Amino acid sequence: MKLKKSLALIVTGAMLIGLVGSIPASAEEKPFAGQEITFADTGGGSWEEKLEPIVAKFEEETGAKVNVELYAHADYLEMLQVKLPAESDDYDVIGVDVPLVASYATKGWIAPVDDYYSEEERALFNPSAYEAGCWDGVFYAPAMNSSSQLLWYNKDLLDEAGIEVPESDCEHRLTWDQVTDMARDCLAVVDPDGNNGIGGICFEQVSRTYQMNQIPNSLGGLNIGEDGYTAEGVINSDAWIEGATWYQNLFNEGLALKGFTADDASNFFRSGKIIFIIAGTWTYNNLVADGTLDSYGYAPSPAFAGHEDEVGTPTGSWHFGIPVNAKNKDLAAEFIKYMSIGEGNAMWLEANGDVPSTKAGVEALMESEDAPEYMKIAAYEAANTAVPRALTPGFTEYDTIIQNTWEDIKNGADVKEALDTAASRIENVMQKLKEE
Repeated sequence: MKLKKSLALIVTGAMLIGLVGSIPASAEEKPFAGQEITFADTGGGSWEEKLEPIVAKFEEETGAKVNVELYAHADYLEMLQVKLPAESDDYDVIGVDVPLVASYATKGWIAPVDDYYSEEERALFNPSAYEAGCWDGVFYAPAMNSSSQLLWYNKDLLDEAGIEVPESDCEHRLTWDQVTDMARDCLAVVDPDGNNGIGGICFEQVSRTYQMNQIPNSLGGLNIGEDGYTAEGVINSDAWIEGATWYQNLFNEGLALKGFTADDASNFFRSGKIIFIIAGTWTYNNLVADGTLDSYGYAPSPAFAGHEDEVGTPTGSWHFGIPVNAKNKDLAAEFIKYMSIGEGNAMWLEANGDVPSTKAGVEALMESEDAPEYMKIAAYEAANTAVPRALTPGFTEYDTIIQNTWEDIKNGADVKEALDTAASRIENVMQKLKEE
């Protein structure tokens, strides 16, 4: 807990010094006194206690009232699909799952916020976070926080095989060749006949777009064309074919096992059934809770040999949006600035332990002597290697096709045929969207 508090103070201090959009403290300066907004978001059952003091401070310093409605994740997204197209004015601020920004913007569901954020304020965000909150050159959705992934490994299994993971950092990464060699050599000792059910390499979010696309991204591949619609020549590019072939070969060789799914991969890793896994920063706290932290290690995401300068890591989390029919856009914007680049954001990072989406936040972590190393790695990735998910109005359809394609490739489908089919299907979807 002491370490967590030190980290929180570091981030908070940097955010308060480096960020703008602070709330007037003087009792005479409360331009929103007596006004009211309603904020809806996911996080029902887990975010209430964390948000309560943050919202209370905003209310105290502005004189405004913020009604907060939090929902279970699936219920929340379903509710938005009903409220937003119906032009409801029930909400002034909503949480936006970042890959849906382009879709909401294109459909006219959320309002631009360019007029509320100066050029200097927009420049406070990490490039990947700011880019993900924009569509067609317009800023719609400021980030609440971000996310990142690391390579985690089971030291006990590696020690049993007499294997020591070489030291690495974000500028001198392990290569995937090194990782696969270590996994292969370790399995030869700890599970030579496969009877123990141990996997060598796993991606925690098996087949999910958020994490799997880092494979082609780290070979120079894009997630979608720059226009947000083009898939031909992108999804079936050389980078995608090379990356997907490499991934499929993990299964063909027995280095990866098909029995792990995105719902249980983390549990398998923490129970000693996976040697290497790409997983999020939350893995650290899970291992602490398990009482097994000393049995595990971590390193930055590996690079493909020859592509060390093209590493692309997963990123993105929750952003804020103002519904087009919000009743009080000015107060909504003030609240969003407080929560994205102001004191509220610092308080949120302290409460939830998330990766910052601002330059000040990541710089504070990287330069701190007290911050844990895994968070420094995450901060570096957020600022330097993070690649947003496909910026497209058709992300929902894209995501379904890409997830199914990764699953097909894992199960042995011809790689090029699978990617050609995916590109064609995405093109068809996008054409329909452009005609609407």
